[in-house]
Amino acid sequence: MSSGILQVASALWLRDMIRFKKEKSRWLGLVSQPLMFWFLIGFGLNKVVSIPESGTNYLQFFYCGSLVMCVLFTTLFGAISLIEDAQSGFLRAILVSPAPRIGITAGKIAGLVTLVAVQIALLLVFVPVAGLAFADISWFLLLAGVILGSAVLSAVNLGAALLINSVQGYHAVMGLILFPLWIISGAMFPIPETGLWSWIAALNPMTHIAVLFRAGLIPSPHGAESWLHLTILGIQFLAALWFATAMTHSRKARHV
Repeated sequence: MSSGILQVASALWLRDMIRFKKEKSRWLGLVSQPLMFWFLIGFGLNKVVSIPESGTNYLQFFYCGSLVMCVLFTTLFGAISLIEDAQSGFLRAILVSPAPRIGITAGKIAGLVTLVAVQIALLLVFVPVAGLAFADISWFLLLAGVILGSAVLSAVNLGAALLINSVQGYHAVMGLILFPLWIISGAMFPIPETGLWSWIAALNPMTHIAVLFRAGLIPSPHGAESWLHLTILGIQFLAALWFATAMTHSRKARHV
């Protein structure tokens, strides 16, 4: 059973890698959007907005938030490929086959995680521009944030794509939900310690991604707290994986 899951997942991962390789304009767009936001907002507000008790300026603070935006946009738009697969009939062929549902979900998630990792690597070229140093990077925390964070958002978006099954509807619904969640995740401004915002942020996976990115890029004496955020993201991934896998079962029950 495990070998069947691995075969299905690896085949779908390879298919997505070939597809992404051919779509060069998509790579440029997904990387340039967070970069443009960082340049315009980060440099524009750097001397206006202060980040108390953080030891960073706003340019450095928002650089980490821009990386979270890259994760969001890549997984958000990457899940559209699943809707395209449904419209072309490819998804129907997979779902009526004996391929394990978890293998289908894992393969699509692995493809998006790989794409996010490559794009984050490209954006890390600008670490010196943000006033940060490669020597200070905690690569474990940064990589853990990239893998776990993109896996959570990939699973959520893939499940939503299977549920909505319309490019226009998917854009409208997920954009309305996820972009505000990015804003209140602490990506743009520090999160208040009390109030409704803090409660929403605690449940928001992008909050924990932002914390891990900052812990990985900016030296901090509070590194031990990162394990709590890793644990929360791990739990959220299991829940999101169940959701995405359940949606594949639901699609098969509805005869695609």
